[in-house]
Amino acid sequence: MSEAKWKSLPPLSGGLYVGMVTEVLDGENIPNLVKTDLAAGGLGMIMGTEPVGRPWRIQVPEEFYDRAMEIYESLLHRQPGEGDPDTES
Repeated sequence: MSEAKWKSLPPLSGGLYVGMVTEVLDGENIPNLVKTDLAAGGLGMIMGTEPVGRPWRIQVPEEFYDRAMEIYESLLHRQPGEGDPDTES
């Protein structure tokens, strides 16, 4: 049995966006992991709209990456390569 290779979606800086994306991924049975920089003092928990100052990364198995990116882009109303909605002015 081979190990799945995981790919990161573009980073996000707010738990609200992470929660939105992971809820839809879960609904479509797309496995996902949420990672953040634990050095920031947090425990990697989603805290509503509170930005944590460190990027959050949602990771999905490589085989689900294209569909996960479609979901990510449709929920955040942006095109590939655009910036994080939390940091845009």
